[in-house]
Amino acid sequence: MLSVIIPSYNDEIALPLAVASANEIKYVNEIIIVDDFSSDGTENLVKKIKKNFEKIKYIKNPKNLGTGFSFLKGLENIKNPHVMLLNSDDFVLPKKVEKLFNFTIKNNLDLGYGKMAIKKNGGVHKYTHPGYKNYTYLYNERNELKDLLIFDMYIPSFGSIINYESIKDFYTKKYYEDLNHDYGDAFKAHDYDLFLNLAKRKKKIGFMNEFVCVWCGKEDSQSGLKYIQSGDACFESAFLFNKYYKNEIFNKESLKLIESRVLKKKIGIKKFKLQKKPAYKHYKLFLDNLKKIHNSF
Repeated sequence: MLSVIIPSYNDEIALPLAVASANEIKYVNEIIIVDDFSSDGTENLVKKIKKNFEKIKYIKNPKNLGTGFSFLKGLENIKNPHVMLLNSDDFVLPKKVEKLFNFTIKNNLDLGYGKMAIKKNGGVHKYTHPGYKNYTYLYNERNELKDLLIFDMYIPSFGSIINYESIKDFYTKKYYEDLNHDYGDAFKAHDYDLFLNLAKRKKKIGFMNEFVCVWCGKEDSQSGLKYIQSGDACFESAFLFNKYYKNEIFNKESLKLIESRVLKKKIGIKKFKLQKKPAYKHYKLFLDNLKKIHNSF
């Protein structure tokens, strides 16, 4: 069976759709809502929903901790061997997730994922990420770590099913605390880091070439405009490259793609004193590492 963890912060309007979509997945017998110290009506909303759905568990953080720590809080309370993260302002396609679950189980995957669609302009539209393949594949057909570094985060966290056994020994509160410490600030891309880590550990990752979830993007969402203009998108991408690139072989074309995608995030940053931010050092190191690789040819 499958557990779904939904971290939520002041999202009482969108949350019911996320919960309803998870509830329709026949393999889901547990939905854990982690309220990240919301100040809106989230708590009362969940109490009402719980009256009709026994599978819902509710946890409220004693203070605002962020999505990463909230996800970990949910992991501490799951009862199933497989888990899926779902953002409170997005939703999944239940029948497709059921198919992804069967795909993950059948192939004994540590991580199985599908594609993400986007809700905009009043409709749901297919999204083509440059990292997507146009065919279903298993772990022995792709260097997932290298491609995640080249193409960015193409694995949708809320369109993925994780075998908890593959992460429970290392993915802990201390792991995330250390990640924040090493970054020098509150680190947001916890899911990108997790998937890179699984790939680095040579875990079994597989892709099902179907749309399984829908992103309802907002400017203040983790991957929205605010994330780019704050510098976080650029600095976190640089930090993760520095952390995971070693012992991977890149050609000149791959390096150009990596440099280009991080540079695009830098271009979107608002003009203020970002060089004084603790995380700026990761961007400088990123450039130095790229130069070293270039010079090795």
